[in-house]
Amino acid sequence: MNALQVEQEQSKKRIQTLEARIQALEAQGITSGGPLPDSETAAMRGRGVGQAPPGAEPAVGTEQASVENEEADRKTPAPTEVVEAVTQAEQGHFGEHINIEPGITYSHFSNAALNLSGFLALDAIFLGLISIDEVQADVLTYDLTARMGLTPRIQADVNIPYIFRRSNFRSGGAGGNASGLAERTITEHGLSDVSLGLSYHLFRETASRPDLVINGRVKAPTGESPFGAELVVVPGTQGNLKVPSKLSTGSGVWGASIGASLLKTIDPMVVFGSLTYFRNFKRSFGDLDEAPGDQSGRADLGDAIQYGIGVAYALNDRSSLSMSLTQRFVKHARLLLNPPEGQESAGWQSVVGSQANIGVLNVGATFSLNPKLTLLFNLGAGLTDDASDMVVSVRLPYQF
Repeated sequence: MNALQVEQEQSKKRIQTLEARIQALEAQGITSGGPLPDSETAAMRGRGVGQAPPGAEPAVGTEQASVENEEADRKTPAPTEVVEAVTQAEQGHFGEHINIEPGITYSHFSNAALNLSGFLALDAIFLGLISIDEVQADVLTYDLTARMGLTPRIQADVNIPYIFRRSNFRSGGAGGNASGLAERTITEHGLSDVSLGLSYHLFRETASRPDLVINGRVKAPTGESPFGAELVVVPGTQGNLKVPSKLSTGSGVWGASIGASLLKTIDPMVVFGSLTYFRNFKRSFGDLDEAPGDQSGRADLGDAIQYGIGVAYALNDRSSLSMSLTQRFVKHARLLLNPPEGQESAGWQSVVGSQANIGVLNVGATFSLNPKLTLLFNLGAGLTDDASDMVVSVRLPYQF
């Protein structure tokens, strides 16, 4: 009897020793990373250690392993501040919070054209007026974007832009003089087109699939319309140089867009892309053309489709560099002029030269100043004739 009691006491001490060792291993995080050695596992099972009775709650180690298996398909390791900043810049700020993003953008555009007004004699000699026209435009845009997370997957935003425009028109050969030069500068400023947007986080990024966000936007014609601006002849140029009487600050029509954007984190890189379709709606105007007098009718600006691809590379936890390409294809604009009373309409007419191919190469940098404030810098260079020569923008999104 004494021998049996001694053996039971020894077994009890061994069980207590093994339980103490298990607790020590769990404290060091070893059990969560893998199984115990086979000899110790077999010994514990033989003594009933670590086995829960029927109906009991699972052990802590089992519950933790289940959570880990559930999260195994998500991004690992946890994204750094700059990766989060890049993701928010490309996909939006989802979650039930408010984000305010002031920004400033400067763009420069230049174009030169050779104008001939006359005819060829003997298929070799040009008789008439020759002028070289050059246009240089600078646009400074201040805008404020406010975003609100309605749910963890839905975000609404509003963008309010204010534009300052300066256009310089030059003409060589003014007044029939080969060395004659004429110049006129026009400035304009005002509210541009305000837009409202809604984004839905369809799929969250995992190890096997990218982040997917679909978005829609409506644009209101709150800016100054480009239609009805008469062309004014600059004195002393004999008609060689004509400049608009005013500059527009908006499109003049209602518009909408729908698109999708993808993003995949491949540490330390973030790869992203987007595809967007732009729709402009027909609208009536009291004056459409640039000739003196009012010519009423309807305008149908060309729809457009745009794609973008890019990659961002994290330099450290708080800064990254990015490079992207965006290209937009714009269809012809059309005009429907109201005919004089008693005459038939000529129907919709395409505006020559209104189609566009706008390609821009962007180089950017992202700096996470703190968990709530980010600095975004972008430099764009036009790759096609229809694109701006240079675009520089700075944005400061702040999350409340």
